[in-house]
Amino acid sequence: MSLNPKTFFDISIGDSPIGRIVFELYEKEAPKTVDNFVILCTAADSYLEDTPLKFRNNYFHRVVKNFAIQAGDVFHCSDKYEKNDNTGKGGCSIYASTEDLIKRDAESLCFGDFEDENLKNFDKPFLLAMANKGEPNTNSSQFFITTSPAPHLNGKHTLFGRVVHGKSVVRTIERCSVDSDGFPESCIRIVSSGKWSEGDPLPLHNASNDTIGGDIYEEYPDDNENFDEDNFTLAFKVANTIKESGTLLYKKKDFQNAYYKYIKSLRYVNEFIPEESVDKANSINFINLKSKLYLNLSLVLYYLQNYDESIKYATYLLEMENIPDADQAKALYRRGNSYSAKRKWEEALKDYKSCQEKNDQDKVVVEKIEGVEKELEKKKEKAKQTMSKFFTESTEE
Repeated sequence: MSLNPKTFFDISIGDSPIGRIVFELYEKEAPKTVDNFVILCTAADSYLEDTPLKFRNNYFHRVVKNFAIQAGDVFHCSDKYEKNDNTGKGGCSIYASTEDLIKRDAESLCFGDFEDENLKNFDKPFLLAMANKGEPNTNSSQFFITTSPAPHLNGKHTLFGRVVHGKSVVRTIERCSVDSDGFPESCIRIVSSGKWSEGDPLPLHNASNDTIGGDIYEEYPDDNENFDEDNFTLAFKVANTIKESGTLLYKKKDFQNAYYKYIKSLRYVNEFIPEESVDKANSINFINLKSKLYLNLSLVLYYLQNYDESIKYATYLLEMENIPDADQAKALYRRGNSYSAKRKWEEALKDYKSCQEKNDQDKVVVEKIEGVEKELEKKKEKAKQTMSKFFTESTEE
């Protein structure tokens, strides 16, 4: 187990909490940089009343997909969310003198520049490094997290840590909409920060990091370390493990996290499913797993009252080839239920009757058909009454 210190950021996008990023910091290789980062993560107060020398409330001002996400301008990106000529040009380290800060003016943007450390290679994503002014030894408070290898940065920036938890949060940030300069359309803010120890919480709000059922895998397949992407048998086992994790959560009636697991499993299926000409057996295995995921997603989304999405995944199943009648019946039944919940009685009746054709022994489907037919009769009668009232109340002028 690493003895390096760890810190965390809790991230929100707009008004929505996303989750926690945890960093392991290379204290031995970059001691001065790590001291600066830790204090900026933990400081409750500023040096001066108007100097926000802390990361809390700071927002990411530059996001470049397949490269990096950047924050740490404590002067211009820690209050109102806006883009101006100075956005991303400021910074202040703990090594700045109080005298320098007192004397600062509008032309002064960065303070407390300190020397480079650990100028290593950027050979993988999720590395934590200092941003600078394009010259050696100009580090202050701005930092970036790589989302891909970045060999053009080799030897040019202090590399002082890595992401050990919350890689999916980094990916969520990376996938946000930005303008032509990489400035995010929605505010991506560090709502809290501090030190982190093993066993501390790892909140996540747009995915599930519950390891129930053995799901120890990253949200995005490429982010797993030491994962043989060409081993289709292993990839199928992983995707199925994630699906089963979702089913265990479903049985606990934790429908939201079950949904997250099924979506995650589907992501792995779509990433690793081989062509039949390459690996026929595993191609069939993946296709069967995908059909189960479509059915499960349709079900949990119904319970989450997201009827449109439930209909979508049931339809995906019905559009697949060579699906057994029993599974088609399930999809039709679940889609019919969602149409019923939306009071789209004609569509619901059509699906229930098609379901009955696939499974004529199911009495529940018969009851559903009878219930929908009653609703359609009520709808028809109401329309008659409305028309009758219209003609009765009409007068000649």
